[in-house]
Amino acid sequence: MSGYQALYRKWRPMRFEDLVGQEHVSDTLRGAVSSGRIAHAYLFCGTRGTGKTSTAKIFSRAVNCENPTDGEPCNECPTCRGILNGTILDVYEMDAASNRGVESIREIREEVIYTPVGCKYKVYIIDEVHMLTTEAFNALLKTLEEPPAHTIFILATTDPNKIPPTVLSRCQRFDFRRIGVDDIVKRLTRITEAEKIDITPDAVELIAEIGDGSMRDAISTLDRCAAFGDEKLTTRRVGEITGIIGSEKLFDIVSAVAENNAKDALMTAGEVLNAGKEAQFLLENLIEHFRCLLICKTTDSPASMLEKTEQAAQKYSAQAEKLSAERILYSIKALSDSLSQAKWLSKPKIAVETAMVKLCNPSYSTDTDALLARIEKLETAVANLQSGTTYFKQPAESSGKLPQGAQDKTKTEETKPAAVETEDTSEGEECVFWADALNEIKKESKSLYAFLYNADARVKGDIIEIEVAGKVAYNRIGTPKGIEYLSKLFSRVSGTPLRTKVYVKGERTDRPAEGEASPSINDLAAKKEIFGDKIDII
Repeated sequence: MSGYQALYRKWRPMRFEDLVGQEHVSDTLRGAVSSGRIAHAYLFCGTRGTGKTSTAKIFSRAVNCENPTDGEPCNECPTCRGILNGTILDVYEMDAASNRGVESIREIREEVIYTPVGCKYKVYIIDEVHMLTTEAFNALLKTLEEPPAHTIFILATTDPNKIPPTVLSRCQRFDFRRIGVDDIVKRLTRITEAEKIDITPDAVELIAEIGDGSMRDAISTLDRCAAFGDEKLTTRRVGEITGIIGSEKLFDIVSAVAENNAKDALMTAGEVLNAGKEAQFLLENLIEHFRCLLICKTTDSPASMLEKTEQAAQKYSAQAEKLSAERILYSIKALSDSLSQAKWLSKPKIAVETAMVKLCNPSYSTDTDALLARIEKLETAVANLQSGTTYFKQPAESSGKLPQGAQDKTKTEETKPAAVETEDTSEGEECVFWADALNEIKKESKSLYAFLYNADARVKGDIIEIEVAGKVAYNRIGTPKGIEYLSKLFSRVSGTPLRTKVYVKGERTDRPAEGEASPSINDLAAKKEIFGDKIDII
């Protein structure tokens, strides 16, 4: 029979000071032992591998140790040694996952009345306590209500929400945190040095990330990798042994996506699949990768949230700079959709290939995230093409109107707010934001829009000169109220204070013109209520 002992057992914490990442728990329990303020029931909550059971065993020795030092067990006295080797039966461990019935709890109730034989306290450690049946919890509750002075219960669970409130209220609760990658790396490095395991620092970090907040899982992974001969453990070797997808491949795929290079993205994804990785596994890893990029994009200190080393977080942050938040969100959505499809496709590889094409070409999708990604891409392209002009120039033969919805997004070289570009000429310039202004007017007053639709607008200094088609339109628009409204509108759209003057085409006068209105325009004005106008200036 082999005498080999698994690393996670060999390196189990023996003292409170050996616990990693749980100082808030160890310090409190150590203080309780030193002061003698021992409660009768404790509840240890936390994800797997965070030290709940190890802490319970340390505490069981600390409260019974013959020579405790600052609340720590000596692990040398007969009592500590007896608890460690199992010869002292006053410390009892029970797995509630396999002993969840009321009979197991009744046996404990029958035993707690007897005083301990070789210890000061009888300690009952019940692991995965949330697995107990309702009847078992009721039986346990009776003991917790009236516990003997010499009895301590330590309940450990990964799911405290399943524990009845009546039990929770009778326990001192301690929440164990997920262990950070940096803390796991330090512990693994110490183990590899002591065990003389030849491994690169990058491989240690990778194993720590695989642990996913669990020290036990990380040590078990290290143990598995170390068993594969004397070859030096590298990130590539660890990836082969554990079956994970190397981060370099994921970075390569996302780099291709950032460059809209579907060919390289497909090729790299194909290499991963040909290496034996499942399509769903690759999609899940890519979703996690984009999640890391999103965190880097939206937070100043992403390392703690990513549960990665500072060096790894910097690498993610550098790649996140190449993608907008809209593009990242679209990528996560597209990958999630492809993951759902891969679960029922006879050839899941198709879902991966489709995802690669979609990620590199948002134009192939019509959902909201894709449209946002496309808009962002266009805005970036426009920003790169602009050379500091205030707005888009119009060809000489054009009407001077921009397509509806186009807006001036640039600033002058002095970084002042965008202003209407003018020249000191008697004729003035075409109003380049006229289409935007009309679009705003249409939303508020369709009748006013009808009067101005065929009007001409020019810029002269800080004045917008509008020439309307007829006298009726002039009489309706060229009022003090109408001019005030248009001045405010043009100022808002252009980003600079502007004044408005209204003329009749062919007549340069500021006085109201006389004459009868054409029937069509007059009809619009008279019946403007049918358009649901939000303003009434005419």
